[in-house]
Amino acid sequence: MCSFYFGDIIIAKLIGYSISFLIIAVNLILKNRIISMTTWVGEDTLSEQIASITNGVFYALFFNTGILITLVNANLTEHQPKLLTKYISGMYYDYSP
Repeated sequence: MCSFYFGDIIIAKLIGYSISFLIIAVNLILKNRIISMTTWVGEDTLSEQIASITNGVFYALFFNTGILITLVNANLTEHQPKLLTKYISGMYYDYSP
């Protein structure tokens, strides 16, 4: 019985760490792609280019780490359209603590 428990703990930690590393890897890829695309587009001044890079990286990383984690844990079964609710059915309804 204990071996099943410890096996489940190891698998849960492995999955948790894998997801963390996956989010970090996606964030690094997003950051590098946004920087390369912004420098490819080119701005008139260096400060405009740096501002564009900063804004693009902020929005991409904010969406990837903040909004997606919130959506994964949300339970939208009470809301319309029902097309999205069958995929987003986490454990937290609306605004629970």
